[in-house]
Amino acid sequence: MRKSKAAAPTDEVIIVLDNVPVELAAQYIKQSTCTVSVGWAPFGFASLNEKTGTWTYNISPGLLIAYKRGSLPMYRIDDIQRMAADGITRIIDQRLTAINRAVGILAGGAS
Repeated sequence: MRKSKAAAPTDEVIIVLDNVPVELAAQYIKQSTCTVSVGWAPFGFASLNEKTGTWTYNISPGLLIAYKRGSLPMYRIDDIQRMAADGITRIIDQRLTAINRAVGILAGGAS
């Protein structure tokens, strides 16, 4: 699909919507509707109705505006996995330290 030649909507037009239509979102960020509707986007998601085979799009007006302004934080999937693994490791280490301390106290050692 081609990029729309229509004038891009303003922030004021976008922010009052509950759900931004794909075509309007594409005009707003100056991309094709295909680019907006294919795959995952940080400003919304698509869901497939398995009975009808049709897609429904949910595009957040606030997230779309933040995306266009460059103020929407975005992470690569490997960064998210690394942050999750680091957090889990930190929690496990804290719990092991607490267990070892409790075992030491029960065994009559110093705390």
